[in-house]
Amino acid sequence: MKNIFTILLISISCLVIAQETQTKSVLFLGNSYTYYNGGVDQVLKQIATSKGDIVEVQSNSPSGYTFENHCTNLTSLNYIKSREWDYVVLQEQSQLPSFSPAQVALESYPYAKILCDSIRSNSVCTTPVFFITWGRENGDAGNCASYTPLCTYEGMQWRLRQSYVEMAELNNGIVAPVGMVWKSIRDNYPTIDLYQSDESHPSNNGTYLAACTFYATIFNKSPEGAAFPTTVDATTAGILQTAAWAIVNDSLDIWLIDTTTLRVDFQLLQLTKNVSAYFYNISENADSCYWEFGDGEAQWQYSPFDMMVHAYPEVGNYDVCLTGYGYNGCTSKTICKTEYISVTGFDNSIAKNSNIFPNPVKNGTIQITNHKEQNYSLYSTDGKQIRNSLIKNDIIDVSDVKAGVYILVIGDKSYKIVI
Repeated sequence: MKNIFTILLISISCLVIAQETQTKSVLFLGNSYTYYNGGVDQVLKQIATSKGDIVEVQSNSPSGYTFENHCTNLTSLNYIKSREWDYVVLQEQSQLPSFSPAQVALESYPYAKILCDSIRSNSVCTTPVFFITWGRENGDAGNCASYTPLCTYEGMQWRLRQSYVEMAELNNGIVAPVGMVWKSIRDNYPTIDLYQSDESHPSNNGTYLAACTFYATIFNKSPEGAAFPTTVDATTAGILQTAAWAIVNDSLDIWLIDTTTLRVDFQLLQLTKNVSAYFYNISENADSCYWEFGDGEAQWQYSPFDMMVHAYPEVGNYDVCLTGYGYNGCTSKTICKTEYISVTGFDNSIAKNSNIFPNPVKNGTIQITNHKEQNYSLYSTDGKQIRNSLIKNDIIDVSDVKAGVYILVIGDKSYKIVI
């Protein structure tokens, strides 16, 4: 076996390691539900810092403000234009989204669209976040007679959920399900007080619950173990953190939160006796990729990805970088490796005449001829044996093998294959 690996290409990987810290910028446009108790934006900032992340926040939340008010408020509009925000949080006046569907469609939906259009006009990469608020502690007595679902907390909360989720769907946004975490706490921990004495505005516990929910929504991470204000006791803080993560993480599809991770990576193959290199692009969730080959040459590649072939001027080490772009170019990652480009001993004649096909493998199976009922071994390029078995019916099943480059050994012959 030792001789097999002496003819493998030498690959020295110098990976660009992603930092653990995430940095997000968030603009809050709301009203008193947002600014109470020092502001949910400021509490979110404290939570993020304690979890090793960074959030840059700004807020415009005049008391009683509606989406319609924000559409013409110069401060709100100037804040939107002030930078390319990662997220803009939209919180409607506390009662309005709980009214009848016809009334909400008339008084909220058009202004939600105007705000989202303004946000996207400033930056197509900004995500609107619709802030599901909480129902009044004992329902909305002032509007109960005109719309009976408002007579109870449960009915009001359900309408808030429906309206905010629908606004997010209509405007390609996501949802921060604060009100649904609120309901979970009310149902399971009724002794935790989330309201001010007016049965409407949030207590310190309520604001902390909201901030934990925003952290889970925006960072896609649990707020468990985060810092909490001195106005919230440790036991309550732990309960609120756990509930926020449970509600957000359990229903990502309902809240329209996409946690798809952009993965960028490649592997080098050399299947020619000259200094041409075949790069196998194994990136995931990227729309396009940009190759920098380390010799001054570069090239774009678009999904779905296949082999990338590049001819080098001479044998040697080259710093090869691949940058992947996802979400319409709004997200990118780069990986770089120092690759030694040389004659490897594998060439196209071997690939064509080896009776091993297809290569790269398709549909999880390798077709074999002239090697019937023989043993085979499959090795990773670092020499680890992945499998040792018998070829049956001229087929080797590799459907359970992770994508990558492998060495297939049959008798005294070896083949480099791509799965």
